Amino acid sequence: MTTSLHESGPRTDKPTDNGARFLRAGRSELLVAALVAGIGVFLLVATVRMDVSSSVSYLGPRFFPAVVGTLLLALGVLLGVQVFLRTRPGRETAEHESGSAPEGSDWKPLGITLATLAAHVLLLKTAGWIIAGALLFWGVSYALGGRRVLRDLGISVVVSSAVQVAFSAGLGLVLPPGILVGVL
Repeated sequence: MTTSLHESGPRTDKPTDNGARFLRAGRSELLVAALVAGIGVFLLVATVRMDVSSSVSYLGPRFFPAVVGTLLLALGVLLGVQVFLRTRPGRETAEHESGSAPEGSDWKPLGITLATLAAHVLLLKTAGWIIAGALLFWGVSYALGGRRVLRDLGISVVVSSAVQVAFSAGLGLVLPPGILVGVL
């Protein structure tokens, strides 16, 4: 009885260049991470440069932009770390191991989201925050796969109304009322 020292599985003679794959993989994800972190840095710098009178309390106009800027910066760094951990050289993903090609970008949700955002910006002054905000929230939920139109639209109206109340009652800021000017 003889014992073979060779592997019993199929043999592939293709050299794998993990370094080149690492440079190609994750470029768009790194761009998104850099963009999110850049917006966070921009917000933090703009917040520090904001002119505020000395009589403003602790939770003044710098507080919320500083919180949002810090969270965006942290999110950008975490997204970048996640991309590096997922695409580092020598690590095979499940798609590559199974032999199937990785999927490309899904442009339809991005297009729907951008169209919804454009409609929100165009309708904000004329239709008002509640209507434009509800359209924005509903459009993004539809782009992300929500297909229960009436339920999602109802939730969107409730959320945009809650934002209206939070801004007007809680912060003393008036969002555009639009066609609901007599109601609000």
